[in-house]
Amino acid sequence: MKIETTRFGSQEVEEETIIHFPYGLLNDTKPQDFKLFHKNDSETGPVVFWLQSITDPKIAYTIFDPSLANFYYEVSLPDEEYELLESKSSDEIAMMVIVTNTEKDNSKIKKDGLVLVNANITEPLFINLNSLKGLQRSLKDLDYDIFMNVPVVETN
Repeated sequence: MKIETTRFGSQEVEEETIIHFPYGLLNDTKPQDFKLFHKNDSETGPVVFWLQSITDPKIAYTIFDPSLANFYYEVSLPDEEYELLESKSSDEIAMMVIVTNTEKDNSKIKKDGLVLVNANITEPLFINLNSLKGLQRSLKDLDYDIFMNVPVVETN
């Protein structure tokens, strides 16, 4: 299937690579399908991913693994959410956070080639890497501010 994106232009997408969020995302609860894009920006693999809507070229979220910023969760999902994700083990679930300011502007703090961006840590994404099912969950009981500053390498 062919999709249009604002970041990557026209892309050919295999149906079996589409990630389905049955409950949508917290800001839009309609079920949504997304394709995960990335570029290899390090020897160990991609650092930043783009979760691109299949149906709306304008909807794309920049996401990353919070452990790359030394932030670690200890979250246990309820059984029904493991079922929704078609998961038998937490090992097959990736936990990602959404970057909340990706526009290029001069208001970001820059230091030593790094740019600070905000990431929403209280509403992470859970994606089963095998079944390609996902959900976003609100973790309001975290004792942290809703956003964290994350240093990232500035790319052009």
